[in-house]
This record gives sequence, structure tokens and C-alpha cells, in this order.
Amino acid sequence: MPVFAVHSVLFPGASMGLRVFEERYRALVRDVVPGGTFAIVAIRKGQEVGGSYEANRVGVTVSVGAHEARPDGSFELHVTGRDRVGLISRAREDPYPVWHVEPFPDEGGAGTDDVEVASAALASYLRVTGETAAGPASVPHDPVAASYVLAAAVPGLVHDRQALLEIAGAGERLVAVTATFRRETALVRALGAGVGGAGLDVNPN
Repeated sequence: MPVFAVHSVLFPGASMGLRVFEERYRALVRDVVPGGTFAIVAIRKGQEVGGSYEANRVGVTVSVGAHEARPDGSFELHVTGRDRVGLISRAREDPYPVWHVEPFPDEGGAGTDDVEVASAALASYLRVTGETAAGPASVPHDPVAASYVLAAAVPGLVHDRQALLEIAGAGERLVAVTATFRRETALVRALGAGVGGAGLDVNPN
């Protein structure tokens, strides 16, 4: 499967904008858009633009929505995360990275009570940071979908968010999300200052 590496973590159900200007990724887009698919994976170490990088071994397949070819040969894409995949081994590097992948399904149960507890923890965090408008418009009732929506709202560095993506099941993910929101809420209250939340902005490539 073609793989697009960025310095961000995309969760299933979440969206991301991509500016595609590197030749390797231009070639990827020309080959797979609009009908095909590829995987977004966060970079563990290395450079996003040019040079080499070490990819995390769990990514997300995407569906491509709006896309536009620019006069300079670059592309602008809007993608939405679909299913987790595990990256097994590289199939090739040129003209763009292609990996052998396998499904990485969500395992482990969770209930609506877990979703409600995590949602309440997010609400408390947003109140103390004054970022109520930055939270998700709604949290799904389905625990798996809810766990990803809430994980996408968690503040943190790439490796923190990657760890949430890699958690085996929704139940464990919701527990981790709840703990993080509560910890951050307590920290903000102790410091008396707002802490910026996480966001998925347009990623250059």
C-alpha cells in the first residue's frame, strides 16, 4: 500500500488537509487519486520533507475527499481516516514509499458508560482551558468511534497521540483518554493558565 508520512497522527474518522509538493508524493497522488487509497503514518524519527525518516508501524488508511491540482504541479487534498493498518515491511521506496500492510482491527470492549466518563473529562478540560469551541461537535455513541474522536482531541506530542492510536481496543483507549484529560485539567488548575489543545491542521508535504 502507498504510504504518506507526516509529523502528525491521524485517527480513524478524523480529517486532515494535505499540501503535496514533494515529487515522491506528487507521484503517489497521480497514481491513486481519486479512486484509490493510501495510508497516512506518523513519522517517528527523521524529516517530513526530503531525506529519510523512520515511520511508526501503525497508520490509518484514508479516503480522499476534495482534491485539487495546482498550476505549479502540487496538490491539495482533504482526507479522512478510515481503518488502522500495521506496516509490516517496505515493498519499495521509488517513486514513492509502498509497504506491505495488514489489518490492525480494534479489539477489546467498551460501553456507553466509558464514553460518558471520557466525554465528561474532555468537557472539564475544555472548561478550564477556555477552549470549549475547540472540542468535537459531538461524540458518537459507538464506543470505538467515540474513542477515536476523543483521542483526536487529546493534547500532546506526536508520540503521545501515536500511543493512543496503537492501543488495542476502545476500552483501554477511553481509560487512557480519560486519564490524560483529568491530568491536564488538574495541571491547568494548578498553574492557573491555559494549555493549548491538540489540533489537526493542514500538513505540508
